[in-house]
Amino acid sequence: MQVKNETKALKAAITGTNKFDSKQLEIYFERIRCDKKKMYELGRGFCATYLVDAEQRPLRLRPLQMDIIVNALTYPNGNKNKQRKMAILAPRGSGKSWALSVAVVIYMFFKRFRDLVFIIAPTEDQCALIFNYVLRHFQDNAFLDGLIENYRLHNKPSINMKGGTILRRAPISPTNQGQAIRGQHPTMLVVDESPLISDELFIDNVEPSIIANSAPFINLGTPKSKENHMYRYLYDEAYSDTFKRLHFTWADAIIKGEAYTAPYDEQDMLDKMLEWGEDSIYWRTEYECEFVESVSSVFNPKLLRGSFEPYQLFTREDFGSGVEVGHNNVVSVDIGKSVNSTVISVWRTEKLADGNIARLVYLEEIGPKTGGHDIPYQRRRIMEVAHAFNAVRVVLDATGIGGAFETELRMDCVAASIQFIPFIFTGGTRGSKGQVYRDFVSFLQQNKIKLPDPEFQAGEAAKLMAKWYRQHCEIEYVMDTTNKTEKIAAPKGKHDDYCDSAVLGIHGALSMLPGEVNFSNVSLSAPVARRGPTSATKFTTTRRGGRRPPSFKHAPRGI
Repeated sequence: MQVKNETKALKAAITGTNKFDSKQLEIYFERIRCDKKKMYELGRGFCATYLVDAEQRPLRLRPLQMDIIVNALTYPNGNKNKQRKMAILAPRGSGKSWALSVAVVIYMFFKRFRDLVFIIAPTEDQCALIFNYVLRHFQDNAFLDGLIENYRLHNKPSINMKGGTILRRAPISPTNQGQAIRGQHPTMLVVDESPLISDELFIDNVEPSIIANSAPFINLGTPKSKENHMYRYLYDEAYSDTFKRLHFTWADAIIKGEAYTAPYDEQDMLDKMLEWGEDSIYWRTEYECEFVESVSSVFNPKLLRGSFEPYQLFTREDFGSGVEVGHNNVVSVDIGKSVNSTVISVWRTEKLADGNIARLVYLEEIGPKTGGHDIPYQRRRIMEVAHAFNAVRVVLDATGIGGAFETELRMDCVAASIQFIPFIFTGGTRGSKGQVYRDFVSFLQQNKIKLPDPEFQAGEAAKLMAKWYRQHCEIEYVMDTTNKTEKIAAPKGKHDDYCDSAVLGIHGALSMLPGEVNFSNVSLSAPVARRGPTSATKFTTTRRGGRRPPSFKHAPRGI
């Protein structure tokens, strides 16, 4: 390959053994930048010759990474007079930052004379990521290390080449107002986590710095909100002719090509999707790289309806009537706060041929006007339900006011030989609110949750299931677009009592069973199969002398 011979000449020039003008390498590089195919060959050869991976093997990059490098270094449509502008979306952990570090090293190698390469990001740590990758590339190879005049790692870190080219890094945030980039005119500008930089700072400081020259202007990150420069670069028609748009998803990242490994495989991503839920903001932004609204539904109504089966909930009238309640029942309780209700759910774990399922068999709401603030009464009702259903465990929301129940209820459960599980939604040893909700969504997708069809309910049970379904359809993922964090909450003026009780019940009925959570038989390329009513259930479509209950008149429309 040509680059190998030409770099030999460059090495000789540096050592003074011949008079080869190293400027010729820059001329050669500029010629290559008009040809994507040749740039691909150069990039692959450069990596194999000078760079190594974490295991000190010659560096082999994946197709996603090579695509980033080649497009970052070539001129648009081979026109050297047109500025290379890029907007790149790629999933978390895909190696996108590593790829850009390689592009920076190649650029600096061939453009060694008084160029200025700048890396900016919202925080110092994010700036340091690509910078430190570049530092490692130079230091891991004796020849590349010999091209460096000095490494400045403190107080405005920089890498200074003997020819005069400098690599700098700087955060751009509301605290510094982008002062580090103001007045600078880099010949290559890399913006990592670009969507996290505010539009105001970006327009006032970043964009002006690259107007005066044809510097490669490369924006990289995962999506934030649609009210952002990155969204405009990618989807606004006004930018379609000026920006190269690359949109990668997790499916692109698992293709290793000539690389030794991929960052994750299909099974890894299946597990991740089931953990978070394919409709969650986190999954869609971080791995599908979608721009989504700041609010989205936690539960897909169609998925909920797909779990309906024709059986009735047990009612309070069934207590003491001799009706068989079955075994392996879990009682889960969300304690009401202020105007909220306390909700008691009972979930039965059933063993089927292909694994365990959880079936909702009982609901009870204790409202503020019916004992919702009477702790002794609620405690007594919880234990009455636990005894009536021969419960194997009680899972309690011990967050806030729920803590007042914990000691006494624990003693009650111990006396009755019932396992007691206090759960704190704000996070604890057993997980977080987000985790148990993601588990619920995951089990829904796997068809491991069975719900009583609202059309088969009568009287109070009909009202309870209507409320249960409505709350599950209303609860939302809410994205903090500044910090890219996600929380789960009911819309303003709505409630999530039934939802919290449900996820705790699923936690107790399925998540705590060893060896039962297995995603290996679920394919990403095919929809999850739906089972009909199973002979394994002891519930039937009629009860009380074979009478069919009246139709569910209070159901939300569309059920």
